[in-house]
Amino acid sequence: MKKLVVLLFIFVAANPHVMFAQKDSPEHAKQRRAGQVADRFVNRFQATLDFGMAWKAFRLSDPSCTHRANGILNQSDYERLKLNSRTIEKLYIATMNLYYLKSVHELSLARIDSQSDSDDSLTPNEVKVIEKRSKFFQNDDRKPQNAKEVGELISTLNQLSALYRRDMPAGAMKSPAWRANQKYLIASSGMDHGGALNGSATFCVPQKTKVYIVDRGVFYFYVVEEGRKMKVAGLGID
Repeated sequence: MKKLVVLLFIFVAANPHVMFAQKDSPEHAKQRRAGQVADRFVNRFQATLDFGMAWKAFRLSDPSCTHRANGILNQSDYERLKLNSRTIEKLYIATMNLYYLKSVHELSLARIDSQSDSDDSLTPNEVKVIEKRSKFFQNDDRKPQNAKEVGELISTLNQLSALYRRDMPAGAMKSPAWRANQKYLIASSGMDHGGALNGSATFCVPQKTKVYIVDRGVFYFYVVEEGRKMKVAGLGID
């Protein structure tokens, strides 16, 4: 799990059946509304540096499928561990918090094209100490063996997030490096800032329901219309 934040959340962005709406069509209007929700989500995260607060404000009414798609546990793990929904939600939010706080921290300090996979110079020293001591970060394949270890993992993720939050540069998401990296990620995603899928098995969205993709660089959204409002079904990385 040492490479946790590098490997997580590769969802359906590479789906070859992505469709794009024509300008001025009803679908284009919905895509625009999806983009507005995504922007509000990013703004909420920027203001709070708390994924959980943004997630709870804009997520679907039933996010249970998304919570299980946390990149750490699979279906057999859930059957073995018998976790309750609250614990699963905590694990999802803790994991996503670390992912986004680490990403914003690093991408606000240096351009992607100047970084190497082995360079950990941007990682706070206290983060390195915790990762070195944690059994979950020393073995990429190490999974929690019981509910107690799941709690330990959540606690470790929250500790790391708190350190990244504390050490976050002022105006991180407005820095020249951040803006350059966002442009780079959007340009390299191969998407024209948005598209639509027919449903999503990952988020338990039926095939008859459109899932609108909104590319905001580090923040890659899957949005659906629920009760005439746009809601975030999940986030991922291309």
